[in-house]
Amino acid sequence: MEKIKNRIFAFFFFVVILLWVLWQPVWTNVIGKDANLPPYPYSNYIHPFNAAFLVVLVGLLYEVYRPTLNFEFDKNRKWISIGIFLFAIAITIIVVDMIWKPYESNYSVLGLRTFEYPRGSGHFYTWSNLLWGFLTTISMETTSFSLLFGFLFMTKSTPQVSKSYKIMLIGVAAFEVIVFLMNYVTFFVSEIGVSIYAGLTRMELLTAYWFHWDFWSELVILVSAIWLIRKGKKLL
Repeated sequence: MEKIKNRIFAFFFFVVILLWVLWQPVWTNVIGKDANLPPYPYSNYIHPFNAAFLVVLVGLLYEVYRPTLNFEFDKNRKWISIGIFLFAIAITIIVVDMIWKPYESNYSVLGLRTFEYPRGSGHFYTWSNLLWGFLTTISMETTSFSLLFGFLFMTKSTPQVSKSYKIMLIGVAAFEVIVFLMNYVTFFVSEIGVSIYAGLTRMELLTAYWFHWDFWSELVILVSAIWLIRKGKKLL
């Protein structure tokens, strides 16, 4: 089949991101319970984040249908540096948040985890930490977007000739704008934000390591996506 690697690549990330869309409402409620926080304000399937996710998913499906991505390596140092930076963040998250988890005593990636869902229902589930880690770490948008766009930024793919790539870039740019407006701006202006920030001061948030891998990866992806949508890449 022509361009089979394009289709496999696009379908893999389609599945990973779709799993996060389906898992996020469960995860945010479980995390909220563990941290004694109120439910995540968008812990359902209808909210602005998912609208942006949907656009990215449409772009990935379009690539499966009509492959146009160019996986040839782009030797431009700027894009290589951006890709390496995003890969480094993704690998750091996987190592710290899935394999190591220094903040959980006696944690083993090969162990089991029990959680209650819905909150207060008395329904408990036991999953392997590998499954939990895949859904909450690898599928999480910070990791999956860093891997997806970190790779694509280092290739000669350009929205000038790839409609699927343009759709994906529009979707991820929209997602990042929503994140900055609904999470970062509202919190740092008024200290009102999503429940994962509840109880934190601005300084406490700024000194949290997980905040920085979220913030900087999202900022880099946003700026890069807008740049590519507006200017694309020079085709040689």
